[in-house]
Amino acid sequence: MTTMNRTFEERRADSLDGLRKLRRELLPDPETGVAHTEKVWGATGSFTVDFVLADIWSRPQLSRRDRSMIVLATLIALGQTGKEMAVHTQGAIHHGMTREEVEEVVTHVSAYVGFPKTLGAIRVVQDGLRSFEENGKLPPHEPAARKSDEERYHDGLDVLRTLMGWADPAGEAPKLEERLGPIGPLATRYLFGEVWARTQLSRRDRSLITVAILTALGRTDQMTTHVPGALNHGVTREEIEEVMVQMLGYAGWPAAVSGLAKAREIFAAIDAESSE
Repeated sequence: MTTMNRTFEERRADSLDGLRKLRRELLPDPETGVAHTEKVWGATGSFTVDFVLADIWSRPQLSRRDRSMIVLATLIALGQTGKEMAVHTQGAIHHGMTREEVEEVVTHVSAYVGFPKTLGAIRVVQDGLRSFEENGKLPPHEPAARKSDEERYHDGLDVLRTLMGWADPAGEAPKLEERLGPIGPLATRYLFGEVWARTQLSRRDRSLITVAILTALGRTDQMTTHVPGALNHGVTREEIEEVMVQMLGYAGWPAAVSGLAKAREIFAAIDAESSE
């Protein structure tokens, strides 16, 4: 239920339903948990429950799996690797993400916020994932694929083909590398040829969380590439706008409003170009 004419009791019911789905074993009695939250945190606790869960998480425009993926990426990007990260790691599993997918979110975000933040995040994420293992231990991990530079470049071109919509990526990539100077070859071979080319998340998922990261960080300049790329990868305009709704609760209103304005500006430019 996401209409804007609910009673308080109806909104609270949506909140409790969201808590049950998000936290399950962590919060078997959500009513008691909410009462404690409000007693300790006051209005902040009330709004955490009744705005974030009832007004945002209950919306149907994105699945709970997508929302969990977006929230994990946002928390990592903002360096929020404490208790909230642990809660949302387990919530992501409850919402249908696999262990491999949760860990891959960390890998993807590393390309956009750097390794100090993501190395801290992977420790918290893995601690949360261990709670789902009978022996409390995660299975062995596989290293990244051992690629030659030629293989990295080839895979990077394939990503650029779908992300940028290039019919001739081999002809366009050198122009991109020239514009980016010394980081250009690394963009093609590492960012796109290594990270984006991994199959543990779909390109649609990678685009979705990249838009979220850029919004959370206030880097709307980079959205001129990644909003059209998200559309190319199957994310709908409604879903892109819904990312901004999710950001209200996790990156704040200024970031969400700026992100929405930029996304709509890009949509308008695409429409204007297609009508010419």
